[in-house]
Amino acid sequence: MDCANEHDGNGNGGNHHQHGNGNGRGNGGHGHEGHSHDVPLEAGPQDSLYGQIDVLHVVGLNARDGAEVGEKVIKPWSEREDESKYCESEADDTLILKIPFLSSVSIRSISIKAGPLGFTPASVQIFRDRPEMDFSDCEGATPTQYFDIVPNRQIVEYQVKAAKFTGVTSLTLFFPCNISDPNEDTTRIFYVGLRGTHQAIPPRPGVILYESAARPQDHKVRTKSDAARYQHGF
Repeated sequence: MDCANEHDGNGNGGNHHQHGNGNGRGNGGHGHEGHSHDVPLEAGPQDSLYGQIDVLHVVGLNARDGAEVGEKVIKPWSEREDESKYCESEADDTLILKIPFLSSVSIRSISIKAGPLGFTPASVQIFRDRPEMDFSDCEGATPTQYFDIVPNRQIVEYQVKAAKFTGVTSLTLFFPCNISDPNEDTTRIFYVGLRGTHQAIPPRPGVILYESAARPQDHKVRTKSDAARYQHGF
């Protein structure tokens, strides 16, 4: 079974040793302290958050054929192996996917299918509730959590630290480079799936259509003389 390496935003993992990402890029090009060999969750449709994703507003930055191509990686479980739809980078091997939700979600895992070979991203940095982020923001920020991507063509499920992903309304996924840099300038993602729970987002306070306290100046009472003037066209 594949081993999904994970790191939280503080660089904490399981066995404490340092390792690079193989290319000096992503996360400022420094080694990640902490490395976990936890076995990933068994991937499946259970607890899928697919129905809670605002698919039409998923976007990809530096995506070939436009930002709207980002939504192609959000698929129901039954279409997870469909490689006819994907999102790939254009100008270089960096890619950002922004995923908004229709409800408040608590995430337990993220599944990614990427590739082939050199098209596979080296890592993913995950930011919660930062929908405004672009490349300059991501490169200088500490992610909520990040993972080294397992380099194969299969779907791999990465278990997140659940306490860091409760009450989430959007995710930003930053793929800083692929595993073949500098030989391949394209990063390709076929599928992103999420598992967890959700609850409805509380509605925003509506417009109050009544007055809590009437102001006399807003409710002047016409006198008899006022009525007479109106009757005479004044």
